[in-house]
Amino acid sequence: MSSAPVLAQSFPPIIPVPNPILLCNAYVPTLEDCQNPTTLCANLARNAAKTNPNATCNVLVRDAALNAVASLPERTVLVPVTRNASGQEIAPDAATKSVAFVAENPNARYMSGLSSFMLGTAHRDRTYFPASTKAASLMRMARISQRNAWNNSGNTVDSCREYVHEKYYDYSVFEDAISSSGTDYRKIFNIAYAQAPSGGSVPASAMGTRSIADPVQRGKDGTPIQPAIQFPAGAPKNEFFTVPPPVQGKVTISASDVDRVVVIPGVMGAALIQLKDLDRPLNLYGTVLPEATLSTLANGASYYNESWSWHLGMSTVRNANVLDERMYELDRLQEEFAALVQQRKELVTSITSELARRYRPLPGMLKAEPGTSSHLTDDEPQDSLIPQLYQLASLDAVIEAALQQAQAQGCLNFQIGKAAAPCDWSPKRFARRVMNLYQGAREQDFQKCATYTRDDFPDLKAKPLQHGTVNFPAQDYTTSPSRLETYFTRRDQYLRALSSTVGTMLDPKTAQPRLRWESGDSYSLGNDTFGATANYQVAVAINNVKYTPDCGLSPEMTGSFTATGSALGISANLINAQLQVTQKRADIDLDVLDNTVPLVDIHQDLTLGQFNIVSGKQEKKATLVNAQATFVVVVVPVTLGAKVAGVVGLEYALTAEHTVTGTTACSVTNLGVAGHIKPYAQVDGELYASVDLFIIEAGVKGRLQLVHAAVPLDGRVWLASSGGQLKLRMEGNSDLKFTFLSGSIAAYVEVGVWPFEAEFEETLVSWNGIQENVKLFNHAFNVNLVDLRSLL
Repeated sequence: MSSAPVLAQSFPPIIPVPNPILLCNAYVPTLEDCQNPTTLCANLARNAAKTNPNATCNVLVRDAALNAVASLPERTVLVPVTRNASGQEIAPDAATKSVAFVAENPNARYMSGLSSFMLGTAHRDRTYFPASTKAASLMRMARISQRNAWNNSGNTVDSCREYVHEKYYDYSVFEDAISSSGTDYRKIFNIAYAQAPSGGSVPASAMGTRSIADPVQRGKDGTPIQPAIQFPAGAPKNEFFTVPPPVQGKVTISASDVDRVVVIPGVMGAALIQLKDLDRPLNLYGTVLPEATLSTLANGASYYNESWSWHLGMSTVRNANVLDERMYELDRLQEEFAALVQQRKELVTSITSELARRYRPLPGMLKAEPGTSSHLTDDEPQDSLIPQLYQLASLDAVIEAALQQAQAQGCLNFQIGKAAAPCDWSPKRFARRVMNLYQGAREQDFQKCATYTRDDFPDLKAKPLQHGTVNFPAQDYTTSPSRLETYFTRRDQYLRALSSTVGTMLDPKTAQPRLRWESGDSYSLGNDTFGATANYQVAVAINNVKYTPDCGLSPEMTGSFTATGSALGISANLINAQLQVTQKRADIDLDVLDNTVPLVDIHQDLTLGQFNIVSGKQEKKATLVNAQATFVVVVVPVTLGAKVAGVVGLEYALTAEHTVTGTTACSVTNLGVAGHIKPYAQVDGELYASVDLFIIEAGVKGRLQLVHAAVPLDGRVWLASSGGQLKLRMEGNSDLKFTFLSGSIAAYVEVGVWPFEAEFEETLVSWNGIQENVKLFNHAFNVNLVDLRSLL
């Protein structure tokens, strides 16, 4: 018998695979299928729309877009460069167009943290009050209840927040009125300059209108705000006029055939610097530019005397016919330029500080000679100044290119008479100017109040301040903001009388010696598109003072800074900086990119008696998040790509010494730690748009500063023998410099072919942002150790 039939039966019958196109012949896609295809047939229909303008998906989306126009508000906007189905960029056929506009959904926003600052509460209100959620409603009700209680108590203050609110009452009422305006800067301007209704009076929140009539701002009790807050006189014409001009100084830089830094003997901080690859003239103190440009910048460096009337005139006269969005686009260019100028300033400070640190001994310290200094890192360049100087030259080239772009935009022109000046003013510039002026002053008063009272106001109602010649019987200091400030002054007098030897280091609240200053907080901001978080902690201290021998004292500086950024739901750790330094050990870590890239990794014991130096700057530039998602802009499916990119790093310059003489009983000669630490992150978020439908073009406008933050810590804790006595010197100061979520990004979409076309713009993310430079602490004293110990 043949085996062939058996073999034939061992294979299953071959079933032909049906053609997917034939399977979907009867399929009719819906608009939802075209917007978000999830099935095979829906994807085939979407793919067909890439090349065929009459494909079903193109027709459905076009018809839905034309219908949607009638139901949406319209406004005129700038048209960005768009991208077609082939990925090619298409220049706009008109500079501006009237579009159907969709505002950002405020319900998707979140904000937390900054609870130790007055500005934290203000920003929380601006985040949640525009929303319609139940949580936002509860917050609004809570604030109404709080304000009613404050109003019912008259001028009495019962907390630091109430004190600041009532001291700056004219501004506080305005701030309450604009808290639900979000990033609508024109609305904020209109609130400030509201007019009296027919037969009525000017609203209390109309700060601009009221200040034109009476320039004196007052507290709730009618007391003028002191010191008076005023707009700056002689302000630059715009940010492009803030470039520092080159001037002669103690440092001269020239081109040569070598890289060399030569110190000039006998002149503190002076040097002759030669650079072999210098491709443009370089001046440490200002950017070298063509003479005509320098002359133009000089003429506009001190140009406007701002006032409430000036801001009103710039809006209603000079820029009355300029599109707000045009002014906002020029604002964005200026913000980027201001960041360049600030970067230059910080780089120059780093260079001059390095020269001073290297060639001038710190007071009370031994001079570190080249042969005896100990560097904890072995991979530093032979002269760390050289790469910083080349970085300065590159930065100047970027500044010059940005000025050329500004000139092309007309921002360096001097307008005549009442001609429009769109680079010089915008509603956004007005809103930020007012907020920064008042929020900075309020924050300073709030922090002072917190330091002096710890928000313990019942204690201030019967508190005597009596010691020696100081005699202030118990009285109530909470009856008004000005009365509370009387307490601050009297408390200072009391502390000085309490201890003439160590009075400068007594805690204002407890009257006890304070041997540690620290500050820390966290903050989190964002929405579904972009987000950012950060945490910081900084401290300077002297430990083991009371019972230990002198050689057992332990000065310490610590600092930490972590930040994350997210885009389209993907989060990345931007920076994780940790530092702890004593006179015996240095531990410094800096990791980025989800803690996978260690930039600084120093862990080393410091040899007793050795003068040690740790210094350097490490940073990483990278794209930290790159993601894509499909958004439906009104009715149009658009693929948006999100990037989070920027620079994170750490600057550090630390000195430490532990010199002890004697054998049985230790005798301290020098013991201490001093230095500068600055972890930082400068990370931006951006979006790009692409489409795969034939009849659609899409683009993205705007930019977002996601995290621009630094936490500089400068400290000095030193114990040194002087005149047979041990002197303890402590200096500590730390700032928080940050901009979080500042800017806006909008998607622009055109659907169809003229004249049957529709234009849409949807704001995806828009934030006022937190832009502050807050002093965390700033203290200094120099006392005898024996006097200090007598109080412990």
